[in-house]
Amino acid sequence: MDKDFFLNRALFWSFWANMLFIFGMIGYLFMDILDYRHSNIFNLFVTNIIYILLASLFVINATLQFFVIYYMNKNTQRYYIMILSCTLDKIASHAYLLGAVLTAIAATRTNTISTFNTLGVYGFVIGASINMMIPGTNTLSIWADSFNLLGSLFYLLATIITRIPLTQLIIICGDIIYLIDSVLYMICWFQDRKSIIMLNEQYVLFK
Repeated sequence: MDKDFFLNRALFWSFWANMLFIFGMIGYLFMDILDYRHSNIFNLFVTNIIYILLASLFVINATLQFFVIYYMNKNTQRYYIMILSCTLDKIASHAYLLGAVLTAIAATRTNTISTFNTLGVYGFVIGASINMMIPGTNTLSIWADSFNLLGSLFYLLATIITRIPLTQLIIICGDIIYLIDSVLYMICWFQDRKSIIMLNEQYVLFK
């Protein structure tokens, strides 16, 4: 299999990972705003199921990120940093999903659920911090990575603040930052795709 195959596969899985990120954050922002403005607008069971589905999107997203890495060149500067960052994201997303499931079935103590959610938050913070160790290849990707870290820090702050209304507002701010971040990553994807197409055209022209 040639180099183009691996690049195309990486782009393919990266596209769907970014799409899940965008739709997931739209869902979280929508639900968190509703929870803040109209906490009883949905049946509690329905609300819990929606949060389980949203958390599942990020478990799938984390899995697709590994597919992207699988098709990347191992000599890429950020290769091993990305593996470590994606591993932490996967642990964090599974922790969030487990917390959402336990909330829905109400089969355990609130402290246990809080522990899983906190583990998820710290996983995302550490993963985003590691991803910042080696800067991206362009300004936009650096901004995307920075927003990713900033969003995770807002979620972390929400676990520290104990006043419920303020906590909800902080979470909504984190959702907005993450949504902006997801759009930035998608723009980065289109830039990468354009660069690869141009390189292939130049290769065919001078072959």
